Parts: sequence; structure tokens; C-alpha cells
Amino acid sequence: MPFTRRAALALAAAPLANPGLAQSVSDFPNRPLRMVIPFPPGGGSDILGRLLAQRIGDVIGQPVVPENRSGAGGNIGTDAVAKAPPDGYTLVTVFNTIVVNQFIFRTMPFDLKRDLAPVARVALAPTVIAGGPKLKAKDLAEVVAITRAQPGLLNHGTPGLGTITHVSAELMDSMSGGKLTHVHYRGTGPAVTACVAGEVELVSAPWSAVEQLVKGGQLRALGNLAAQDSPLMPGVPTVAEAASLPGYAVDNWGAVLAPAGIPPAILARIAEAVRMAVDTPEGRAAMAARGIESAWADGGTLARIIEEEGARWEPVIRRADIRVE
Repeated sequence: MPFTRRAALALAAAPLANPGLAQSVSDFPNRPLRMVIPFPPGGGSDILGRLLAQRIGDVIGQPVVPENRSGAGGNIGTDAVAKAPPDGYTLVTVFNTIVVNQFIFRTMPFDLKRDLAPVARVALAPTVIAGGPKLKAKDLAEVVAITRAQPGLLNHGTPGLGTITHVSAELMDSMSGGKLTHVHYRGTGPAVTACVAGEVELVSAPWSAVEQLVKGGQLRALGNLAAQDSPLMPGVPTVAEAASLPGYAVDNWGAVLAPAGIPPAILARIAEAVRMAVDTPEGRAAMAARGIESAWADGGTLARIIEEEGARWEPVIRRADIRVE
């Protein structure tokens, strides 16, 4: 039986969270959905969002149209979804930058916990700190030594102030006692391009955004931000190992959110479609081919992850005094 037919049958058989809503949701979805990607094309968020749109569409039998709405560290696109009708036809792909934003922006246009419903965590994006042609240091240990001896000498490109890759580098500074100069761009793609062009010596980015550049020799992978080695980045040591920083670990996860107030039955159908899109052999293979690890977790688990990440990152951000007016 074809995958899409199996998926459609499973969704049709999925129990409704509230039987009283059966009539209103029985024909969901009967038109295309929209997947907002709150960052520019070319970065890890864009790669994941477009893949999710394609695969969720295959499962539910309706197109899911990707739409890039970038700006304000992902807040503009996410706010558009928070304010969209809670009918299940508008979703957003986010990374854990959305948790960090709560603490760096003086004002937020939405409340993450009140205005958005967690659908599922879908992925871990192996993330690397890489060196460009301007970097003379041979490895991350030498980078750290330079940041200690000459604070601010080396420039590190980020996809924006307060993004997860920015605060991950701030965490490295804090743990190593060194200091990078962080140069903020409008998204991962521009930051990676700047490093390849020699505007900055270093960049932190999802592996999916730099894999071909590393394989082609334009960038050098210096350290994997996660606590453990990634099968997608063989031979790339963890930052904890490469920089001799025991305990350093940053998981860069991706998730799907919906507007708060969505009928539970529709939310359940979307969540099951997301699970079938990523937590299957086909889904895992499609994600791995794009440098992304499938890591599905249900909405309740995602809500707990958001809570725990907030408790972790708030003190780091306060110490580094990262603020956006």
C-alpha cells in the first residue's frame, strides 16, 4: 500500500480528542495549508520548513505551502502564526531561538506559552562552528587560545542577535574565558556567505547549511555544538572535546507550532500527520539526506522542553547582556 494512502487511512482513523467536534473537523483539511518559515531562504530553518511542508502535504493529501516571513529573530513570522485563525491551516517551523527571544527582546509581539500551541518537536539540527579562509588557527583549541590572549580579535558570524548560534558562542566565551566579536547577519545563509567570503573568521550554523561547503573545502568544521558525536558529521569533534570545555553542549532542535485555541481534534490530526512525516524510515532518510536528524517528540514533551530551555538560557543571556530594543 503506498505510503500516502497508509497515512491517509491512519489519519482518518485517528481518534478525535473531543467527539463533539467531529462534524466540524470531519473534512479537515479541505484546502491547502500554510507553513510559515520565520527566517530567510538558505538556512537550516528554511531547509527543515520546506521538507516538512512537502512531507506533511504528502501525508494529509493537501498542499502545504512554505512561506518565508523573516525578521526580528523569527518573531515576525511566528507572530503572524500566533495571530492567525486557529483553524489548523497555518503552522510555523521554529528552532529553539524562539525560546531565547523571550529574554533578549524588550518587548515581544506574542507570548510563546499563551499564544502558540506546541504540535511536536521534529528534529535535531547538528550544528557546527566552522572556520573560513580568513581563519589562521588550525583547530578550535587554538581559536580559544587566541580569544583569551587577544579578546575580540576573531569575528564570529551569526544569523542574528540572540539566535541560538549566537548564544551558543556566548556560552563558549563564558566557559573558556575568551571573547569573540559577534557579527550579526540577517539569517544563516548570509552569515555563512560572509564567512566564505572572508568577512568573518568563524560562523556557527546547522550542518545542513554548510555541509557542501565543508566537503568542498570552503569552510573547515571545527566543532559540533552537541554533547555527543553526530552520525551526520563523522570526524567532527564536539566543542567540549575540541576546546577542552567539559559540559559544553547545545542541542539545536526544530519544532512545529500552531495558533493557540486550535480545536483539539484538529491539533491531534496535525500532530499525527507531523509524526508520520518525520518518525518513519522514509521521513528519517529524507531528513538525513538534508543534514537533519529526525527527533520526534509529542506536544506535551515539547512544552516541557520549552520550559527547561528557558530556565537554561535566561542566565546566560543576562550575563552576556544581550538585548534587542
